[in-house]
Amino acid sequence: QLCEENGYDYVCLDPDYDVNIQLNQLNDVANKKLDAAFVIPVDSAGIRQGLLALQAAGTPVINVDTPVIKEDQDLVQSIIATDCYMAGVLVGQQMVADYPDGAKIAILDFPENESCVDRVNGFMEGLGDSASKFTIVAQQNGKAALDVSLPLAEDIIQANPDIKAFFAINDPSALGVVAAIKATGKSGIGVYSIDASPAGKEALVDGSFTAVAAQVPI
Repeated sequence: QLCEENGYDYVCLDPDYDVNIQLNQLNDVANKKLDAAFVIPVDSAGIRQGLLALQAAGTPVINVDTPVIKEDQDLVQSIIATDCYMAGVLVGQQMVADYPDGAKIAILDFPENESCVDRVNGFMEGLGDSASKFTIVAQQNGKAALDVSLPLAEDIIQANPDIKAFFAINDPSALGVVAAIKATGKSGIGVYSIDASPAGKEALVDGSFTAVAAQVPI
């Protein structure tokens, strides 16, 4: 909307969490000699060659969400980052507050993505001294996607009928958990997420999500 109001043309490229695809995209953008590029690294330590190509093309880079590594900071004009680790900590602390006596829980992670790894590590830190009270009955790769997370969550629920909560690394994955809970006819299972996307906010308001850590780097 802001681009339209101010007369900016833009193209949005999705690397699908693949650093090699992202490198090719960064090189394509460099060849097109655009006025600027916003970059969310799939792997902050793996995109230096793409950043160098943009620098050589004279295309300023605004680094968003996941920060580039310290050694590459001179290749970007600005860094506007969210603290994924802290978001995970907040979710873990909220789960401890909601289940002070502990619970059987499951994690849907996405180890291919750096920010998602940070969220899981932060979540474990957020459990703090209460970590030993929580039994992680399953930790599986939901690939940050609803369609992948849904059948995984269904299987986890069926194998662990006394499960109390899920932590999913983003809203699409958490929405897959919500769909699985409905499909299995269960109730009383907490769903904890990170994002607070429009769909995630709706899920929080209607009670489908128990808690969600917001990432809004305005």
